[in-house]
Amino acid sequence: MSWILKGLFLLALCVVVFGAAGWFGYQILVVPHQVPPQELVDGKPVPPPDPSLPEFEKAMSIKAARQPVAAREALEHFIANFPFSTKLGEARKALGAVNSDIFFSAIPAPEKTRYEVRSGDALAKLERKLKTTGELLMRCNNLDDPRRLRVGQVLMVSPADFSAIIDRKARTVTLLNQGKFFKEYSAASWNAPAPKKGTEKIALPAKVSKKEAWFNGAIVAFGSKEYAGSDRWVDLTVKGFTLYTDGGQKPSAGIGMAPEDMEELSTLLRKGTPVVIR
Repeated sequence: MSWILKGLFLLALCVVVFGAAGWFGYQILVVPHQVPPQELVDGKPVPPPDPSLPEFEKAMSIKAARQPVAAREALEHFIANFPFSTKLGEARKALGAVNSDIFFSAIPAPEKTRYEVRSGDALAKLERKLKTTGELLMRCNNLDDPRRLRVGQVLMVSPADFSAIIDRKARTVTLLNQGKFFKEYSAASWNAPAPKKGTEKIALPAKVSKKEAWFNGAIVAFGSKEYAGSDRWVDLTVKGFTLYTDGGQKPSAGIGMAPEDMEELSTLLRKGTPVVIR
């Protein structure tokens, strides 16, 4: 009987020792890595909190404080570091607005060039000298009349090395300046040709072939009194993808943009600007 009692004692001891070791091992190694059960709302799992929210709110608070250059830096940093954030779309939209505000104003920025008007300067001469367009110079410096340049007047010139991406699936036009994201525009209407079957993923290279402004069914020139209220067209070398003012003079095929977006696009895009249609 004694050996039976000893055997039972040893068995009980093993259960206690190894059971305790197993319990502690489970608590230390398994429990911390267990995925907690997801909270459900209306039967649907609630996604975990977005860790990028504090950085997004910080960037937006800088924008709200009217510090455009600092806001641009914060938003660019956020987009680069949180590409999967739930706030990525809002951040891109905010960055586009900030970029536009800086570009089309006298807001000082590191990339801008300061130019003082000299005797004999005219808009056409400044276009060549500053490698820009008269329309950009006028809009960025709030000039109403190109003939009223004054000696000593200070002009701010932003670098304008634009390219564009037309996304057929998202129906957007994205501008890049010097290879960096500038702004994304959503189409108001879409009448561009669909890709042929089997070519959906093939990108089409194009360029801006010409720009036109329409007023009452006739083409008007930049600088004329009708130009400010005109409907803008930006034609591409690939047919059917003309960008135009939605609700105005309409081409046979193309992409309609909101009037304020089209005015901006027609100012920024010049003949020869590279475009990719994808």
